[in-house]
Amino acid sequence: MERNGVLVQQKYMEYLGSTMGFIVSLYLASIVDGILVSQLISPAAFAAINLTLPVYYARNILFFLFVDGGAVLAAQFIGARDKVSCARVFTISIAWGAAAMTLLGIIGCLLLSPTASLLAGNSSLQEAVADYLLPLWLTGPLLILTNGVSSFLRLEGLHKLAIAIPVVANICNLAFDYLFIAVFGWGIAGAGWATGAGYVCSLLLLLPYLRRPDRSWHLTAIPADNQRIFRRVMAVGLPMAMIPLGLVLRNLAVNGIAVETLGDMGALTVSLCNAALLYALMFADGSSTALASVCGALYGEMDQKGVLQVLKRSLRLTFGLCLLIFLLIFIFPAEFIRFYGVENITPELILYLRTSIIYMLLLAHVFILRAFYQATRQEKAATIFSLLEGVVLVIGLFFLLSKFSLVLMWAAPAISAVAAIGWLVWYMRRQARKMGRDSFLLMQQEKNSAVWETSIPATVEAATEAAEAVDEFCARFADLDSRQSYAAQVTVEELCVNIAEHGGLGTDGHIDVFLRLQEQPVSEIVVKVRDGGKPFNPVHFLDEQGEEFSGLLMVRKLTTKIEYARILGFNTAIVTIGKRGPK
Repeated sequence: MERNGVLVQQKYMEYLGSTMGFIVSLYLASIVDGILVSQLISPAAFAAINLTLPVYYARNILFFLFVDGGAVLAAQFIGARDKVSCARVFTISIAWGAAAMTLLGIIGCLLLSPTASLLAGNSSLQEAVADYLLPLWLTGPLLILTNGVSSFLRLEGLHKLAIAIPVVANICNLAFDYLFIAVFGWGIAGAGWATGAGYVCSLLLLLPYLRRPDRSWHLTAIPADNQRIFRRVMAVGLPMAMIPLGLVLRNLAVNGIAVETLGDMGALTVSLCNAALLYALMFADGSSTALASVCGALYGEMDQKGVLQVLKRSLRLTFGLCLLIFLLIFIFPAEFIRFYGVENITPELILYLRTSIIYMLLLAHVFILRAFYQATRQEKAATIFSLLEGVVLVIGLFFLLSKFSLVLMWAAPAISAVAAIGWLVWYMRRQARKMGRDSFLLMQQEKNSAVWETSIPATVEAATEAAEAVDEFCARFADLDSRQSYAAQVTVEELCVNIAEHGGLGTDGHIDVFLRLQEQPVSEIVVKVRDGGKPFNPVHFLDEQGEEFSGLLMVRKLTTKIEYARILGFNTAIVTIGKRGPK
């Protein structure tokens, strides 16, 4: 009997759907927002918005540090069934994150004029840039409150609500765009205020959730001396925060070179190249965000095979989507450019665009590998990789290649990605050799434990076969007494039979079964049974209706401890069988 990965991959696809819907809605709003501004005002206004991207990405540094770091760390704590730490992480991510974003916005407003001058350079767009920067700075806290909370709602399994919040925000944003620009005549500033108004509308969707007494996420007090968890949130979020940091520096560098060389047309060229990249970025970002959440929880459960299965599926899917976007824009560049209201299409502009989108072919590996190492507690490797790929190499190559050719300059992101991936594989292989491992993925492993795992159909017959396989596995260990072996068999059979009869999975349902023998010689057995059926807590039913569930009652009598957790929308029962029997 072998582990087939069906259950984990089904859950990943479920998370991918909600996460992709969330991320894609954000990117599409930016894409459509740019098109509306270009059509309702002018292509110059669209170029002015692009010049503010360094500030947009600067806000995202805080967002990724607090929210992305918090969501991934919370997923790990969910897997480890640590509810207290989950509440503290949520508080740091949302409350402290919103406070930090407010402070950043105040500082940004005080420096509005010099910032606009820096971003616009010698172009004629300084006033338009300043008009857009004001609402951009002031709406930062709303970004944390709406999209940040949505990230945590996905971990609770509330996928529809998690998607609805950004979708409503973006639909309202587009409606307010037309109202504020075309009707009220607020110009480019109206586009910024429309974004904030959309956030406010989406917050109304959270009111029913906040009134629920059984909700998973609460703000809580954090002890003044407990700085460890804050540092962990920052450390986990740092690899992803390197992405917007790199984009800040990249946009400052490229905008400066392009505007200095080509003036307003240079700003427009940069805008088009960035707009093209957004179409692939939304898929890479969505897929990697889903991977980080799912792999973080699986890693917290010590389900390494499940983590690898999700990694492979995510990498294939993300590369396929990015390849499709690349081919469409590469084959039809003129049509893409006209979509943004630009009529003066030169061969040089098409060449710059085609060269810049080569980076799309590497986005899957860049985003997925970064998220994987982030989720598996290898933040150091992920952070250095992000710093190299998104900051050090790309900025250096932009300046270096611009001295030779503007065409080569646009290849800098692709070249830096190849170099950074090469470094990452080399570095992780070297670390693996030091630890006596043969894989550069280098996930941490439990010491002194033996593991058996399988996937079975959700049927009574399969449950009986799984129990027999448990007996065969336990027979390999001479120091494992017969009472422990028998208790493990009964536990697996009764839990799986209960899922088959009451889980509502049907004939196509699957159950994952794990058996871990802790330490050598064996001191205890840990049995974990996971299914994707309707919520069912065997501990609760043992307390309330033990008489009616005699099989589960037998499990309690034979084992040391039985726990239940709802992890990633899975029912997960964890049973410990000690050497001396139940306490």
